[in-house]
Amino acid sequence: MFGFVNVYKSELKIKDYEIFRAYYCGLCKALGKRYNQLVRFGLSYDMTFLAIIADSLNDDEPCISKQGCVKHLGQHMVCDCNKAIDYSSDASIILAYHKLCDDVADERSVKAFFARLPYIRAYKKASRTLGVLSDSIREQLSRLSKLEAAKCPSIDMAADPFAHITSCIFKGFDPSLEPLGYNIGRFIYIADAYADLQHDLKNNNYNPYICAHNAQHLMSQEFKHEVMGSLNMTLAAVANSYRELPIKKNKEILDNIIYMGLRYACDNLFRIDGGKND
Repeated sequence: MFGFVNVYKSELKIKDYEIFRAYYCGLCKALGKRYNQLVRFGLSYDMTFLAIIADSLNDDEPCISKQGCVKHLGQHMVCDCNKAIDYSSDASIILAYHKLCDDVADERSVKAFFARLPYIRAYKKASRTLGVLSDSIREQLSRLSKLEAAKCPSIDMAADPFAHITSCIFKGFDPSLEPLGYNIGRFIYIADAYADLQHDLKNNNYNPYICAHNAQHLMSQEFKHEVMGSLNMTLAAVANSYRELPIKKNKEILDNIIYMGLRYACDNLFRIDGGKND
């Protein structure tokens, strides 16, 4: 949904990048098969990471085959549906639906209203198996909405509900993933808040950094160093929680994401003055 959790392609072997893309395409195919073709547009690298690390907790070889794609010509490597991919597709539907509903309620977003339509039936289906997760996400988004309404100036307080959302999503597959999920969520929220800073200033949107500082300070090097320090601390927590996991396969891909991909996304924020890494 946010795109910050991605590989650093330049430092990844071709064979490992093909496996990464196979999971990405596998998740895309799963969304189409399990739900509908339109929700495939909500595919994200963040949820692909969940599928890979969830599947890497076992040593079963992923079933990868060549399949066609309506978006790209020719045959491509696709990781066929397994427990981790199925769970990630279900969680992706639930998270996207609640986020779109939240955007409609808080911002009166017409775009979000129409984007939500393909998710309505899909959400009902996913909730039949992940109802507890759906309730948890709704509760944390409600917490976040209250903080936004109160113009909370604390990035730590504002990041906590979203970090709990990703924590619940990761924990829903395996309890051992809970700490990593929390720290990943915190990283995503802080990075997104900084990336959206200029847009939020222009449109008078809520942003904890805007609530905490005046416009002059937001343009200062001191502020950039403050944000960098917060992101660096969070990256260290991500790495620590990752090292505790019993990874059985795909370690080269996961190491690349944790130690290089996230760092690149972080550095890129400041390299292009707050723009997102596409």
